Amino acid sequence: MVIVTCANADRAKDDSGEEYENFSFRKVISHTVAVAQRQGYTAEVYDLGELGMGEPFSVTDETFAAKGYYGKEVVGGYKSKSLFKPGLVRLSMAKHDDLVVYLDGDAQLRAGLDEIDTDDYDVGVTLRDAGELESEWHKKHMEIVRFVNAGVIFFRPTRQAEDFVARWSCLTDELGNDQMALNRLCCPDRYPAPWSVHVLDGVRVKYFPGRIYNFYYFPEMFSGGAKVLHFKGSVRHFYPFGPGKKLFCLCRVPVTKLLAMLKK
Repeated sequence: MVIVTCANADRAKDDSGEEYENFSFRKVISHTVAVAQRQGYTAEVYDLGELGMGEPFSVTDETFAAKGYYGKEVVGGYKSKSLFKPGLVRLSMAKHDDLVVYLDGDAQLRAGLDEIDTDDYDVGVTLRDAGELESEWHKKHMEIVRFVNAGVIFFRPTRQAEDFVARWSCLTDELGNDQMALNRLCCPDRYPAPWSVHVLDGVRVKYFPGRIYNFYYFPEMFSGGAKVLHFKGSVRHFYPFGPGKKLFCLCRVPVTKLLAMLKK
């Protein structure tokens, strides 16, 4: 198994250019590498600009280099930040005849992933929790974000997976957004069941539960059992997820659930 991750700088910035306090891509990635190596996996880190660790991977877009996102907006207010992703995955797949696990630089590996190494799929994607689809933000951006979060993706060493990534690359360039392109290629008409496999255009796509393999629901549910914690922009302040923040979430989750029930 090959764990692939990347970032273009150590300090993350929000869309206004302000740095997130206490967050470090290098620390997240270093933790991921350490866990991967303990599990006997290959860890592959790419430096997209000024990360200061890993193998250089050139991203020539000037706006991305300066701000961490691309200038083109697919939908007003939604910034594309990972148009490089299909190309980076293709590079890793060409280098390794093995299962490639792509993690965003802010997605932290916490435990082994041996159970995902099965031969019943070509591409594995992580499902958004069904409750997330009810949020106003998700409804507004449904065309882009749909059912799958692109921060954690699994690619088996099959011809079908290679063909999928090639189509993903072309569609990403066409649409100007990797997540939108991924969802168009891997989502059936209806929300798929976790662990199910759908054959789409000859590719076996397996849907892994995000609450285990791409967890970013810190205020909404308990993180017990999560193997990848994803500190993406809206929840980046939960890093590092130490005892104090775990206690906060343990107290906050029941209140959040109660309020959600009262709104129904």
